[in-house]
Amino acid sequence: MMRRVRIGRLASVLSALSLVAGMLLTVQPAAAITGGQRDEVHTNVGVVRFTTESGRFRCSGTLISPTVVLTAGHCTGDTAASPATKVFVSFNTDLPLDPLAPGITPQESAARAANYITGTAHPDPGWDGKLSISKQHDQGVVVLNAPAASKWPGITPAPLLPVGTLDGNQGALKNETFTLVGYGVDIGAKKSQIVVPERRFTTSFLKNVQDEVVTFQINDRDSKAGGGSCFGDSGGPVLLGRYVAGDSSFVNSLTCNATGGYQRVDTPYARAFLEQFI
Repeated sequence: MMRRVRIGRLASVLSALSLVAGMLLTVQPAAAITGGQRDEVHTNVGVVRFTTESGRFRCSGTLISPTVVLTAGHCTGDTAASPATKVFVSFNTDLPLDPLAPGITPQESAARAANYITGTAHPDPGWDGKLSISKQHDQGVVVLNAPAASKWPGITPAPLLPVGTLDGNQGALKNETFTLVGYGVDIGAKKSQIVVPERRFTTSFLKNVQDEVVTFQINDRDSKAGGGSCFGDSGGPVLLGRYVAGDSSFVNSLTCNATGGYQRVDTPYARAFLEQFI
């Protein structure tokens, strides 16, 4: 059975692995864009830091209203019943330091926190901690305690892809270039994870559209596109033009060189959840 690795959560212990019942999913506290380049264009894509019972993690996310950030369900809680706490969001291009890192002084914590706006995590009510292609529900939002523009003047929310767009002509869509954005890590020698200290983006082509999931080929040697997503990019967007088509959910390889899956936002189910907040 296909092995799928959640790519959003970058913990202090990056090597921890666990098995999720149901589809034999290897779930790794994640990780970043493979290939690609520094991103100073998609300023409405930010980094999300959050806390669960398992520890502190990092994901990516997209501003979709003045105070709402779209991210992955597994970036907003272990399950819908246990939402993440101590949530901080930043839209700095360069990765800000963790304001809750152990061993720092209160003054250093406050200085780091100045790069963030705090918020409240809301996982999709159907998110149960398991990845299932037919009923994925790996989406969530962070509602910010202040408008993002209050700290990042000029920032504008990204629009969501109209409902049903990806159910259209997949033949035509496979000729379109999609953009992947996020913060995360590179995969180095012996599968080591190297933190990338900036937001990055790359391009990719559509592989497959399913009921709740859209997948993309990860290949940074593709002559037609730049690469794919990897760990830490979880929750970050796949964009078709300026529209958000999905949030990054999983990869099928521990070295991020196979397929990346995104939770669609253009399904009636996904949109019904998101429209409660936007």
